Amino acid sequence: MIFNLTRRQSAKTLFSAVLALALSSGVSFAEGNADVMIGFTPKFLKDDFQTLMLDLSKKAFDAKGFTLVGAPDPNGDIAAQVDALTNLMANGANVIVFAPLDAAGIVPVVEKANEAGVLVFSIDDSPAGGKVTATVRADNVNAGAQGAEEMAKRLATAPCSKDDSCIVLELQGALTTPNGLDRSKGFAETLAKLAPKVQIIQRPTEWTADMAADAAQNVLTQNPNLAGIFMASELMATAVNAQLSAAGKGAAVGEDGAVIRIAIDGTPQGLQLIRDKALDATVSQPLSAYATKTAELIELVHGGGKIEIGPRDDGQVIDTPVGPQYQLKATLVTAENVDSPDLWANQVGK
Repeated sequence: MIFNLTRRQSAKTLFSAVLALALSSGVSFAEGNADVMIGFTPKFLKDDFQTLMLDLSKKAFDAKGFTLVGAPDPNGDIAAQVDALTNLMANGANVIVFAPLDAAGIVPVVEKANEAGVLVFSIDDSPAGGKVTATVRADNVNAGAQGAEEMAKRLATAPCSKDDSCIVLELQGALTTPNGLDRSKGFAETLAKLAPKVQIIQRPTEWTADMAADAAQNVLTQNPNLAGIFMASELMATAVNAQLSAAGKGAAVGEDGAVIRIAIDGTPQGLQLIRDKALDATVSQPLSAYATKTAELIELVHGGGKIEIGPRDDGQVIDTPVGPQYQLKATLVTAENVDSPDLWANQVGK
């Protein structure tokens, strides 16, 4: 009789009953994932992007049944990031996940992980050496291309299109970084293809608002009829808008004489600029997907699967010298979809 079962038999019987109930209810246990021990580091926790990436990653790891060994904040210091990841491995992490502060500076810990048989996942950018299990980042060429498509669409109805006199300023990111190169490539090549008669003036900014403002001021002085500005990052937008206002070109989106302004990132500040009619559009990074895709790939590889090269519904996987790179599609944001709950900026603080 059941009342005479040993304690071990009773526990086994209870577990079997619960498991059967869970399976019949469509609930799945993350069996086999409990031994996935993750050490995670963001770049820093002083902006919304990195903070939300950490929060979403924790939720994605927990949903898979992974164990988080730790997630220390290196506070923008690459040496601290390397030390943190080294310590996490010493404390049992068999998977490390990080947003690298410096592509070259992160290499020593990647190589240590390779030697120890630890899986390596990089988010938003790739290390310059060693081997990664996978890098998960936005398709920045596509993000730039989406910005160009929207620019070409809006230029088609601008007065300058009537006499093929449209001039567009491209404020590039740092061309020493993959994101800077890819965004510029996607924008410039796509706009040249879609609107070959548009003159593109390119200026590097090293991702700084000050350099963007100086470049905008100089180009506006020489080209007062500037029709559009593309910014590789929204961090330039406020400074650029100030220069437009100073030059008497600060008309709101949709008003006569307005300069078309398009950017990349999809920050809360950028989305607010769209609501305020101070930015026509931006291309939002797939931050939410960074977390879920990384967790999905960890589970795949841990289970003996392989990350295949090729196109995907949500992007593409390409081969790189350091390993496979999963490039996720970004999302164009305009006044029509700026309040969508799917955009990462609208998830901050939720």
